[in-house]
Amino acid sequence: MTDSGPALTLQDEKALQALIAWWADAGIEMDEPIVAPRPAAAPVSPHTSEPRRQAPAEPVRAATPQAARAAGFGDSPATGPGAQPVAAKADSLDALREAIEAFEGCALKRTARNTVFARGERAARVMLVGEAPGRDEDERGEPFAGQSGRLLDQMFAAIGIERDQAYIAHMLNWRPPGNRAPTQDEIAQCLPFIERHIALKKPDILVLAGELGARALLRSDTAITRLRGRWVDYALRDAEGNPTSTSIKALPVFSPRYLLARPVEKRLAWQDMLALADQLGTPNGS
Repeated sequence: MTDSGPALTLQDEKALQALIAWWADAGIEMDEPIVAPRPAAAPVSPHTSEPRRQAPAEPVRAATPQAARAAGFGDSPATGPGAQPVAAKADSLDALREAIEAFEGCALKRTARNTVFARGERAARVMLVGEAPGRDEDERGEPFAGQSGRLLDQMFAAIGIERDQAYIAHMLNWRPPGNRAPTQDEIAQCLPFIERHIALKKPDILVLAGELGARALLRSDTAITRLRGRWVDYALRDAEGNPTSTSIKALPVFSPRYLLARPVEKRLAWQDMLALADQLGTPNGS
């Protein structure tokens, strides 16, 4: 018989379960359980006295990031140059993708499985910028890869744009842990990349799906419920991140993830798709 090592105490087991819970929240998934379940207590015989009742165990709570850092598992501060000088050196989409994949200045990369860059036809007239990658996108390394992606494909198909006939990216290139909302610092860190991405792609029309991208790229504090469906001019930015005199039409819309949570808003999304089709010169969405 092999020695499986010393048994964990109940306190050790709680601490390990809390750490595993924090890992799961960060998007780190275990292939096999680390802690085997405790054997069930033997049934009480009717001929023996009832065992003394114990207070119910406290629920296991996820370890805080501070506690995880103290244990050596937390995020270390971002290191290296900021995104702006790195993005400025990219003179093509391929060069930008390589620069982003090599970038170590955003802590989100440390908990993400993959860098999510773009999908679709690079020569497409329409470029859509979503918010942040989720679990499906992180696993596949592709924007809008899950249920929200299927809805987006259906929305585009309804106006005659097939899956690979649009160019699609995200505001952020890495999934925030546990699909949480990105912080303002994380948005600011990644903003030079998506602005350079748009400038190098230079689409005819820019669709901003979700409040995060619309507000950051348009430098607006207006809610998406008021931005959506209104055509605005987006000023392309130069390699240094400064606005230029060249602008393109941009249409803020609800994100597919938002529409999945609030199906009643799909009627407004359909109006936005018809407005996009009209701008493209595709009558009645055909």
